[in-house]
Amino acid sequence: MRTSSKSPATSHPLQDNENNAGSSSLVSTPKKVSFESTSGKGPATTQGGSSSTLAMNRFEIAEVSESEEDDPVEAHEEGHRRRFRLAEQRRLQKEQLAQKCVSSEEMETMRSGLYNARESPNPIELRILNGEFPEGLRGSLVMVGPGLLDISYSVQGELEQSTRTFTFGNLMDALPLLTKITFDPNAKSIVHRSRLIAKHVAGRIQSEHGINAKHPGSLYMSESNQTVLTKFIPRPTYRTTAEGDCCSQDVQLFVPLQGSTQNIVCTNHTGALQNIDPVDLRPRAIVEAKEINKAFACSLSCPHMQYDPNTREHFTVLQDVGFRSTTYSVVAISEAHPDGYVVATFTAQASVLHSFSITRDYVIVPVYPYEAPIGGPGYRWDDSLLETLEFDRSQPVLFYVISREYRRVHCAYKAPAFFALHQINAVQETAADAVSIDCIAYEDDTILRRLRIDSLRKANAGFAIPSAQIRRYQLARITMEAQRYVAGSRVANIPHAQPMVLRNEPAELACIGPAVSGKPYRFMYGVSHVDRLHRTDAGLPTYAQAAGSTVYNCLVKLNVADAAEAPKLWSRKHCHPSEPVFVPRSSDNEDDGYLVSVFFDSMRIASCLLVLDAATFQEILIAQLPSPVPVSFGHAKFTI
Repeated sequence: MRTSSKSPATSHPLQDNENNAGSSSLVSTPKKVSFESTSGKGPATTQGGSSSTLAMNRFEIAEVSESEEDDPVEAHEEGHRRRFRLAEQRRLQKEQLAQKCVSSEEMETMRSGLYNARESPNPIELRILNGEFPEGLRGSLVMVGPGLLDISYSVQGELEQSTRTFTFGNLMDALPLLTKITFDPNAKSIVHRSRLIAKHVAGRIQSEHGINAKHPGSLYMSESNQTVLTKFIPRPTYRTTAEGDCCSQDVQLFVPLQGSTQNIVCTNHTGALQNIDPVDLRPRAIVEAKEINKAFACSLSCPHMQYDPNTREHFTVLQDVGFRSTTYSVVAISEAHPDGYVVATFTAQASVLHSFSITRDYVIVPVYPYEAPIGGPGYRWDDSLLETLEFDRSQPVLFYVISREYRRVHCAYKAPAFFALHQINAVQETAADAVSIDCIAYEDDTILRRLRIDSLRKANAGFAIPSAQIRRYQLARITMEAQRYVAGSRVANIPHAQPMVLRNEPAELACIGPAVSGKPYRFMYGVSHVDRLHRTDAGLPTYAQAAGSTVYNCLVKLNVADAAEAPKLWSRKHCHPSEPVFVPRSSDNEDDGYLVSVFFDSMRIASCLLVLDAATFQEILIAQLPSPVPVSFGHAKFTI
């Protein structure tokens, strides 16, 4: 059903424009939808509207009765049709009532926002609940996140067939939902469509009653529900279909793949890229890195590719985990080099690498300290990456600086142990011969291990996502260190990367304006917890004492150039936003633009599109999505 976004709902409580944490939840009056009198189908009812809808339909039937002609045969047949429609309506209402009778555990799962999504493959125009269409906003928000978390399968017993459920252990392992939201300033319309893009994986789970992992680390932290023997059963059809792998960790645009850049590409951490039609979101193919170039063979890959708009190259980092060592390969692909090329290789221990950085001249790869019993006599096979690798706080992080011009490792730096999922920015300072890397730094990899679906579904379990700091690591005197660097140097001889805390307030899923990417900047945006951002009378944040909640419940704007400036927040009670995306306006001001996100309302069990003014953090628009989108640790891009 298509509804117009041109006329905002005037009675919606969101029009009070309250942006504090204590503001009321989104509550919308259910919209009644009646059946057409010429149809033999029942009504399309909505939540909470069964009795009123029935009354409305009876009224419509009465109107039809009064307008009938005097033909007794026609009247008799029309009576049969009316009785059939009414019986069908009652049957549908009974089914809906039965579906609404959910257990308290099921309701807790629904309110957590971590339950299976419903795709909307056909375009649907969104209805604006509050605000108005953002002036001049044109383009599409494309985001990927968890879509299927629970998959039911049948087991034949001795006497009867039973149904069981396979549930992914970690949020990063869930099968993806791809969503596209298009803004048209001429029509002042917002059109939504979404698609589950790994249905064949779901089908295999149903038939095999679990996941048959291809190699160690194929999952982040989920029980595969398979025996050891299944690993040796040949699977000739593995990854041969367009939906045959789970590519859920990042989304890229315009990657030169299979002879075209007109695509959306979803990635994972095992070297697979899913080529998707940018219009209808239909998956076209699964492409393994080694199919692009034989030199790209790998066991693990970095899901966050980096794009250089000046050279129009896409970079990523691959890990080929061998019996005794792990080879890292920094690779690039572009329209000029569709088969790609290897920028440089080096050997280090296997690591969990989610993102890295590039500058004009360098690629900087952080290798986090992990004990890796996957080489030599201690070799073991484990489906889950986080059960195969163990974080080692006693060892340093190594930053490998790769020269893009000379295509080799230039030098390396070390820093005390930390872990980061996401880089914020990397700035090359030519005059100082240095590179500054800003990232969201944790003490260890607990953040990944805490993304367990069973724990995140329990709101009052005393379970909290760990806090992070916004840190900058300075890699100084690169040219001089490049002259001294020798591959395989002892760690004791490697220079230190100097860390500096930019902000103590915790944030995640950070973004900055595209105009300041690779340049000095002031503002970053992300998700956080309201209770960790409260300040005392002295102006000091109380994040260290706050326990926080299981999932992020606010958007935050931080000035990384001035730690004394208080953060700007957007929050609403019971609402949990996803990664924000900055969309610039024509002004030269760094924060002149829109911040676009999607949030889940756990009270209404609904999802909404949110557009903020990035400078003031005031709401511009809220529009309801046709169906809930699960709470996400996923990612998004905006394209014109």
